[in-house]
Amino acid sequence: MAKNKLMITILAVIMAAPLVLNAAPVSQFISAVRIKGNINVPENELADIIKTKPGDAYSPEALNKDAGRLLETRKFESVAIEIDTGTWIAAFVVTEKPMVKKLEFKGNKKFSQERLKEEVSVKEKGFLDSGSIEADIKKLVDLYSEKGYADTQIDHDLSMDKAARQAVLTFFVSEGRKVTVESVKISGARRYSRAKIAGMMETKRKKILKTRALDEDIKKITDFYRNNGFESVSISSPGILYNEDRTRTEITLNISEGPQYRIAGISFSGNTVLKEEELRKVLSIKPRQLYKKENIALSQAAVAALFGDKGYLQAEVTPELTKHSETGLMDVNFSITENRKIFLGKIFINGLTNTRESVIRRELLLKENDILSSAKLKRSLEKIYNLGFIDDIKYDIQDSNRGDTADLVISVTEGQPGMLRAGAGYSSVDKLTGTLQVNHLNLFGRAQKLDLSWEFGERLKNYEIGWTEPWFMQKPLSLGAGLYDLERKQYSGNTYLYTSHKQGVRVGLGPRLSDNLGLLFTYAYEDVIIYNVQTSSAVAGKEITSSITSQIVYDTRDNMFDPSTGSRNSFSVQVAGGPLSGDAHFWKPMLRSSWFFPAVWKFIFAANASIGYVQPYNGYVLQPIYRLYAGGQDSVRGYSNNELTPSLNGGTVSFVGNVEYKFPIIQKNRRTVLQGAVFYDFGGTWDKPEDMRFSIGETSQWKQNRTWDNLMKSSWGVGVRLTTPIFPIRVDAGWPNQKPDQDADYQVHITVGQMF
Repeated sequence: MAKNKLMITILAVIMAAPLVLNAAPVSQFISAVRIKGNINVPENELADIIKTKPGDAYSPEALNKDAGRLLETRKFESVAIEIDTGTWIAAFVVTEKPMVKKLEFKGNKKFSQERLKEEVSVKEKGFLDSGSIEADIKKLVDLYSEKGYADTQIDHDLSMDKAARQAVLTFFVSEGRKVTVESVKISGARRYSRAKIAGMMETKRKKILKTRALDEDIKKITDFYRNNGFESVSISSPGILYNEDRTRTEITLNISEGPQYRIAGISFSGNTVLKEEELRKVLSIKPRQLYKKENIALSQAAVAALFGDKGYLQAEVTPELTKHSETGLMDVNFSITENRKIFLGKIFINGLTNTRESVIRRELLLKENDILSSAKLKRSLEKIYNLGFIDDIKYDIQDSNRGDTADLVISVTEGQPGMLRAGAGYSSVDKLTGTLQVNHLNLFGRAQKLDLSWEFGERLKNYEIGWTEPWFMQKPLSLGAGLYDLERKQYSGNTYLYTSHKQGVRVGLGPRLSDNLGLLFTYAYEDVIIYNVQTSSAVAGKEITSSITSQIVYDTRDNMFDPSTGSRNSFSVQVAGGPLSGDAHFWKPMLRSSWFFPAVWKFIFAANASIGYVQPYNGYVLQPIYRLYAGGQDSVRGYSNNELTPSLNGGTVSFVGNVEYKFPIIQKNRRTVLQGAVFYDFGGTWDKPEDMRFSIGETSQWKQNRTWDNLMKSSWGVGVRLTTPIFPIRVDAGWPNQKPDQDADYQVHITVGQMF
């Protein structure tokens, strides 16, 4: 080799550690980038993947990442990097995986070729991963088993053309016959009856044998025992005895229960960063409790999460169980290997097409060189998703080759940021309405929001334009403005009261004090006209309302569109008139709190409470549009709109509570499209604070005459929520628990928007 020329070759195998190139001066520049060894993968495709370009400074780190990107395509068995230090030509030498030229099935009758091809991960014109064939055979066997062909056997043949790096893959299927379960025999169970154990199983007499279901049955029984103290339980491989023509079978399960254990001592070892007192607070187990496998797993995860919050993302937490079979007691020690603390290196954001990168970065609670906290990372991803125009978020923590730092790669999938929408809806209050709306959540790629809407119907006419900048002057400060023209016929139940017409403008400023805490100040100027008055306390005429509303909000919800955990708590005070001038003079404080708790599967328990008060001053007679009401679609469902009030003109004090148990029916891109709910509501409105009675009930005054008796009323019901491209629709059927004699047995409420 020439004296001034040195060839450096480094091999990056599929699971290799990051490459290190340090034999050449870092001051040199790459003169050319070449690709060698590719046969079936086009060179231009590889050139798009490789970020190193001619003229770039020689960087081992950059070349390492390029090799990693090539391997991530899963099309190569290995990638080697060659650097010619005489010409400074960088060459990527690739060894391709075999490409599947043809994929075929033989012997299949119950499923078509196309159906079987859908089931396997191997695809024609795709690249063959080692181990994927055996995994695909298991998928095919499971597919047949689900249809009752438990005796199916599958083999394969792989014909290789090494020169062309191509293969023909053939699966040979022997389908067998459907197998019916003749009987299920369970032996060895002492603590629980055979009937109880058999009741847990999907595999039953006279049913088709499905091997995957039988495996799940064994796991289900094992978990049941281990969550009831029997940590040492074991179940033998199922005995499957076929008849002569292999159409029927007897299933036998042998159970060895072992002793039932209770927790004795709980200890920790290896922890230096966190004190034992801190660790004990997150445990789901206590001394003298029955041993439950699931509680051990929950405790293990909670302890690991505490270390992750401190930056010890590689901390290992291993439960060590010391069993005393003679006493039925068990000591649990959580052995902790803290490993090193991880700091955040570089942050890479991929997948953006319309959005500016700064929009995503400003939502991150983590900054470069910060401790890499798992809690802050989780919350950052929630904040990005809550922007409203992100359909999916994935992240990857990658070794940076810089000691105790790791790089964070965030990959986002942008959704539709804006659209023109038109449609019609029905509300129990506003009846049939039409809607034309232009909505944009990511104006100019800056996450600015623009809303233009026109609603029209029998009882409602509304024109509105609104704009919000969430980071005014690149600070955690929102700025918003809006114009509106709203005309609405006001009803109490089916009784018409009056028509109100509001034309106004509002401007809002919202500083965020922390990730969860924010303020909002909104000034509104309204021209209000009230006419066609049919109630004694409303005064026809025109008045100006000038008001400012101050609000503080503490919000920890994980997902503002479909929360499963956290809460939103707000307190606001609206002041109208006085030094702000105008004709209306009143002040109105409102307190609201909504909480969300995950339950089993994807079920969510949600609770909400709100209390309000309004009081005029300067001799102002409070108009009904500013008073408070209860009953109907947005408060206590099951009652007519505004029914739970001292009179048709509302009250000055209100309290409403709502409890819901919600569950998804259809989900798409992490958003719930169709949701079901069971609810319980209670509340009422009063003329003055001293009239309030925080007890639920009724007197004959309410029962027979429907005259408000100052007792709160309650209801229960069921409902569905449908998220449409235009607006969310909520349909609830509520049954009142304190029903006046002349009222209907239930009320159906159809409205737009979520309850809370």
